[in-house]
Amino acid sequence: MAFTGLAGAAVLGLPFLIEWQGERMLRDSGWPDARVEVARLDLSGADIDIWNDAARERRIGRVELTYSIAAGAGGRLDLDMPLSGLAPDGIDLKDAALRTAGTIRSEDGRWRYVPDGCVTVTAGGLAGGQVRVSEPKSLCLESVPGRTFLDYSLADGAALAFTVKPAPLRLTVQGMPVTGRLPALVVDATLAATGAPTGLDVAWRQGKISLPRQTVVGEGLSGKATFDPARKQPFTADYAIATIRHDQPKPLVAPFRAKGHAEGDPLGTVRFDARLADAAGMIAVDLSGEQDMPAGAGSAEVKMPPVRFPPDGPGLAGLFPLLGDLVETVTGTFGLDGRFAWGEGSGKGSASILIEDAAVATGGVAAQGIYAVLTADSLVPLRLPAGQMLSVALMDVGLPLTNAVVDFGIAADRLSVARAEWQWAGGLVRAVPFDMGLGGFGPAGEERMIELEATGIDLQKLLSAAAVDGLSATGLLGGRLPVRVGQGSVTVADGKLETSGPGTLRYDPAAPPAFLEGDPGSSTDMLLRALTDFRYESMELTVNGTAGGEMAIGFAIRGSNPDFYDGYPVALNLNVDGALDTILRRGITTYRIPEAVRDRILEFQAQDK
Repeated sequence: MAFTGLAGAAVLGLPFLIEWQGERMLRDSGWPDARVEVARLDLSGADIDIWNDAARERRIGRVELTYSIAAGAGGRLDLDMPLSGLAPDGIDLKDAALRTAGTIRSEDGRWRYVPDGCVTVTAGGLAGGQVRVSEPKSLCLESVPGRTFLDYSLADGAALAFTVKPAPLRLTVQGMPVTGRLPALVVDATLAATGAPTGLDVAWRQGKISLPRQTVVGEGLSGKATFDPARKQPFTADYAIATIRHDQPKPLVAPFRAKGHAEGDPLGTVRFDARLADAAGMIAVDLSGEQDMPAGAGSAEVKMPPVRFPPDGPGLAGLFPLLGDLVETVTGTFGLDGRFAWGEGSGKGSASILIEDAAVATGGVAAQGIYAVLTADSLVPLRLPAGQMLSVALMDVGLPLTNAVVDFGIAADRLSVARAEWQWAGGLVRAVPFDMGLGGFGPAGEERMIELEATGIDLQKLLSAAAVDGLSATGLLGGRLPVRVGQGSVTVADGKLETSGPGTLRYDPAAPPAFLEGDPGSSTDMLLRALTDFRYESMELTVNGTAGGEMAIGFAIRGSNPDFYDGYPVALNLNVDGALDTILRRGITTYRIPEAVRDRILEFQAQDK
């Protein structure tokens, strides 16, 4: 801009005026020590040199002008000039320089510049606020086809139109490294004669950004931004990212895309919103917030309306592949409402997660009818304060447990369960309070033991698991049921239950199975006769079961049958078993969500109204 003004003065044929006006313009533009020298001036043109200092030790530019009545004024411009002193306050440009050569032409009082190929801008680095840029070290600026690179007049200022070729990108933002590829840019800018920006339009495409510490990569960056200092909100931008992916062999989340809008003051506050969606269009997450540009701090709110993952689809594990290491399938309805912030004193974020009618299978454990609203008061590190309430209609942990209520919390990567209660066979099963590492339930997690205490177990309902025709019993049981968790399986190992008093055990099938058929007087015939009306004094059961498999019950019984050998005392040892999956398929239509869990779900749903 300054040099086209010099050329205008040269046409007047006044060397001293050229030097005086040129030096004034250079000083106003940020070169206080620059000097202008008219090396040649005659009727055919002029050669004007621009020096970096008063000693004229380094020439940073030359203007070679030619003019005639027929052709008008024109010529060549050659620049190799420092830029470090031109940066605004607070911006440090290290060893920055601009290099270009091209043609200039005067027409209708305006000067136009067309470079020969690239206008090259180089710098050893850039620093401003919380941002440190180490690459790109060089940029290539080229003319937009059909447009003038630089159009300048003393009255109106300058208009520039150029493209910027893609270049490697490496920087840090508040100490966080960012790498990638600077996108191809198209820039339209206007500046006043003083150099102050009066308008800017920037469009970009095919950029790439990577966050190495978070192993997150965004590809296909595109968008358009506008800066107009005359508007109340001088900055606006619309942007999109074709693919955002977790760059790991087993990613936490499947690739998704983003599209959004931002507006505000680049020297003040910028507000933004975005929508994230997976490739299949199953979910949409809305993000909105604001950034305090001078402070480098901001906050955002993230919402995902409830989304149903049906049993016949990939489920939640399809969206979060890393879950495949922890669970086999996750289906149901899920929603999210969270807030997080960054910058000094920003806090650790919070979130509420809705779970409705979910089903999970992991490491042999199967659970159906899961309902909860989980609340986190810290996202990094993750913390769910004590008092989280989870209800489960049916659960297979080696026992067919129903109507579960679990009270738990997560802190310091550990799960703490204060209360876990289930209904089983007409009685109640409680877990002794425990805590374990978050990896404890995974297939590769270390082995853990969870102690369950059973009370009021109905013997008849327990035996129904075996589905043996003609078998009936009376009495209640209680005892302990140790559950072993780890290595991809969950088992009840050597659980012990005992009756609280005497009762009956009867086995009188209409058609005995083949293994109980025997000749009169045989041992099998005697066992069948004894069981037709057995009155036990005590009964001890051993319970063994594997989640996803069968439950086996061993009986040690002492008592008698009044019609068998005149009620002579008998000690019996029996074993029955039954498939747990048969029990779990009986349906949960009568299940009712606990009131505390239902209230939390209603509160979550009310937030979106």
